[in-house]
Amino acid sequence: MAMAGRRPGGPALGGHLAAGVGDYGVGVDPADDFDDVPNVVTVVGRHRERENEDLAGEYVRITNFHGRPAYRKAGTRTCIRYWSIADRWLIDREGLQESDTCNAYAEQGGARHPASEDLVWRVWESRHKQHVRDPEMLVTACPASIQVIGRAAGRENFALNGTYKLIGLHSGKVAYQKEGERHCIRYWALGDRWLLDLEGLRDVDVCNAYADAHGGSHPGTPGLTWYVWDTARGKHVLDSTLQSIVAPPVVEVVGREAPKENVAMNGTYHLVGLFCGRPAYMKADGTGHAIRYWPREDRWLIDLDGLRDLDLCNAYAESIAGVEHPGDLQLVWNVWETSRGRHLSDPAVRTFTAPHWVKIFGRDQYKENAAVNGEYELVDIVEGKPAYRKVDADHVIRYWPCEDRWVIDLEAGFQGGDIANAYADAKGAEHPGNTELLWYVWETSRGCHVADEDLIAEGKYIELVDWSKVPGMTKRRED
Repeated sequence: MAMAGRRPGGPALGGHLAAGVGDYGVGVDPADDFDDVPNVVTVVGRHRERENEDLAGEYVRITNFHGRPAYRKAGTRTCIRYWSIADRWLIDREGLQESDTCNAYAEQGGARHPASEDLVWRVWESRHKQHVRDPEMLVTACPASIQVIGRAAGRENFALNGTYKLIGLHSGKVAYQKEGERHCIRYWALGDRWLLDLEGLRDVDVCNAYADAHGGSHPGTPGLTWYVWDTARGKHVLDSTLQSIVAPPVVEVVGREAPKENVAMNGTYHLVGLFCGRPAYMKADGTGHAIRYWPREDRWLIDLDGLRDLDLCNAYAESIAGVEHPGDLQLVWNVWETSRGRHLSDPAVRTFTAPHWVKIFGRDQYKENAAVNGEYELVDIVEGKPAYRKVDADHVIRYWPCEDRWVIDLEAGFQGGDIANAYADAKGAEHPGNTELLWYVWETSRGCHVADEDLIAEGKYIELVDWSKVPGMTKRRED
């Protein structure tokens, strides 16, 4: 069952743009490395019922193309690229190609990258047989999600806590909303304020909480002070514990092996707030184990004694420029060894962000390899990527770097090499719980892996923690 084949490329869903006149890369210094452009941009705002709505999502910078940075949507070929001949930004589901065919475009107007809110996008619509202006569609470098935490359980407006995802523009700035809820964060231009509103996107100054924006581009800007409505007092009251943060809600720590010292550092850490100006994380099991930032030496610390203003720790990693949280696989951790009286590097210890579970579903139960269906739990890092195993079986999902593929292996576990019951070309997907992935499943009668568009891999994250229910947490906050 060796892996074979690649996803076939289909025709673009767009039309041809009228090409302009000019040389390849005209007016662009080919040596320009564009260090000041964003590494991640997000496409939002396209209505779900309109054609090409699936262009929405996060795009990661992969290279320069036609003298400008190019971005790809993880798990797909879809990219945002510059077309120098017509001086336009294109969104093209067929990837980096020498063509003016695209699904959406914007006149670039001197923009060094596509995440400019001044760009107006035109999206291909088959019934009109042309690209149609969509003022709601936006490409932005603002964060794709904001974590709102800190409102104490049992208090009025506790429901403000949660994860808010970028949905588009409102009153001239980005807006965020909880998935499946009306709860939102929106901008109120008249007062230059960010509003937390449990009633949704509306054009009124009524809200459950607000913070002065001070001209900030998004509500996760550090230093915002939130005032929350208090019915008993008839006004908004300062809540110094409520914070809006740009950071992953969970960081996983794996790799410290028994019988080594400090094995207890392994586990799941949840965002608890800011500490020394950076996101801080704690386990939700009552142990108090924490990951925190130490600014004096620009380090991330894993401290089994909790959040404290000391340079003592069980493990540390030097901070990396541009990385604002500790969930990054590039961090190199040094762990305390009592016998040596110092911290020693342990390359097996990794911190990262990924779904805690991946659910595979959709394979017909009467087809070969229907056993790929099921829930897989995060267990380790294999070949530099998250690896998953079924709780009640040796079935695994792992990464195979030689062909840049995610593999489902029902037989050989994490040692199976390029043998697989199913695979998907990763195309930049950092974990297998990406619904954009197209899976190929082995069929003996055909002697090859066959695409199964019904097979879906969906990431499932651990829910946000109610810290009021964590043993000892109240006392720690008072301290």
